[in-house]
Amino acid sequence: MRIVAVFMCAALAGCASSVSVPDANVTEVPLTGTPSSYGAPDLGGDPLPVDPMLPPVGAGAPSADGTGTALDQDRINLMQWTLEQQKIDAAKAQTDLDNARRQLVVFQPTNVPSENGVNVALFARQTTNQVGEKIYSRSFAGRVSGMGACGRYRSDDEAQRAFLAAGGPDRDSLGLDADGDGFACNWNPVPYRALN
Repeated sequence: MRIVAVFMCAALAGCASSVSVPDANVTEVPLTGTPSSYGAPDLGGDPLPVDPMLPPVGAGAPSADGTGTALDQDRINLMQWTLEQQKIDAAKAQTDLDNARRQLVVFQPTNVPSENGVNVALFARQTTNQVGEKIYSRSFAGRVSGMGACGRYRSDDEAQRAFLAAGGPDRDSLGLDADGDGFACNWNPVPYRALN
């Protein structure tokens, strides 16, 4: 612990010596060009000569786009530069917006085609029986004539739509509901019942 304390004191002493004692050659350069109230003459030294090749005080470096004086003695001239920059940015934004508006394509809406068909989701939500639960009577001849009828359809939903369009579970004229549960082939109403 003593070693750490000694090390910290030495480090602080090293920092304090270079920061707290000003060099006699350092002078303050005022922004307005008036002589400093403190500086090299006050410390007994001679003032540094001004290089005639340097720009005069307040000249600063121009901004990157030439719209105003961005730097002035290592300070940003916010009043002039930001107002000019805001005007440039606003003009550029307006140009970009005008270009985007010219490229805008507006599609006029058309009427949605009406689906005059069977709604299997609505039928599923109106039923409560389980798949395979017989609630409609089917004759033996109807069961035999419907064998293989499900193969005519690409999906169970398509078979259920055809089944409902042809009279539904009351009149199984296509022979798609052999077990009498009201559902064609292997159609399952559970996913449709889960919809909200």
